[in-house]
Amino acid sequence: MSLVAIAEKDFQDTVRSRGMLILVALFSLLVAVFAAVLRPGGPSGEFATEFLLSFAVGPFLVTTLVPLVGVVVGYNAVSGERESGSLKLLLSLPHSRADVVFGKVVGRGAALSLAVFTGFLLPAVVLIALSQLGQLSTFNAGAYLGYTVFAAVLGVVFVAIAVGCSAAATTQRQALIGGVSIYVLFVLLWGAVTGQFLDAASGLVDPLPVSQQQVGVFLQVSNPTTGVELLSNAFLGEQLFSGEGLNQQISAVSMLVFWTIAPPLAGLWKFDGDDL
Repeated sequence: MSLVAIAEKDFQDTVRSRGMLILVALFSLLVAVFAAVLRPGGPSGEFATEFLLSFAVGPFLVTTLVPLVGVVVGYNAVSGERESGSLKLLLSLPHSRADVVFGKVVGRGAALSLAVFTGFLLPAVVLIALSQLGQLSTFNAGAYLGYTVFAAVLGVVFVAIAVGCSAAATTQRQALIGGVSIYVLFVLLWGAVTGQFLDAASGLVDPLPVSQQQVGVFLQVSNPTTGVELLSNAFLGEQLFSGEGLNQQISAVSMLVFWTIAPPLAGLWKFDGDDL
C-alpha cells in the first residue's frame, strides 16, 4: 500500500535524524530534573507521581514543548520536498497525493510518539529502580505510562496540523509561519481570544438553546492542548470517562480526532489543486 510505504520511509528518516536523538535526550533530562526536584528527602517520603505529571511535567513539557516539537517535525513534510523537487519524483511513483499527505502524518506522528515514549520512559526506569531499592516509597508506573500516551497523542495532533499547513503551502517558510501561528493561538492566546469572542457574541448566544457557559466549555475543549490536559487529569484522578465531566471528556476526544483529520484534509484539498 502506497500510504504505508510513505509512512514507513518517513518514520525511518525522522527517527534516524539527529533532531530526534536531541529530543529524546531533552525529554529525559527535563523529566529527570522535575523528578529530582520533587523527590522527597529520605526513603520514607512518598513520591507523588500524579503531582509530578500534572503540575510539573504537564504545564511545561507536555502542553508547551510537545506541540512545538510537533510543528517542527511536520511543517516541512510536503513543502520541503516541493522546494527540493523530490516531490515530483515521489508522485511519479504509484503514490497519490492523499497517500503523500496522510503517509507523512502517520510516519512523522509515529516517530514523534516513539521519541516521547523513549524520553519519558528512561527516567521511569530509574524511578522504578529507586522504588524497588526503597529510595522511593511509591511510584505509580501505570499512571506514568498512561500520561505518556496522552503526551504522545498531543504530539500526533500537532504533527497532523503542521503537515496540513505543509501540504497547503508552496514554501517551507509559509508552512512554518502557518504552523507557528496555530501553535501560538492554541498554546498562548486561546484563553484571551475565546474570552473576547464570548464577550462580543453574548447577544448571539442568548437566543440559542445553550448557555454562554456551555459555549465557553466547548471552546475550551476545542483546544487540543486543553483537551489532552482535561483527559490526562481525569485519568490521573481515576475519573476518565466517568463522573460529572463525562460530556466534556467526550467532546475533548471528538475535537482531538477532528484536529488530527481536518487539517490534513484541508491541506490535501489545496494540494490537489496545485500545479507542481
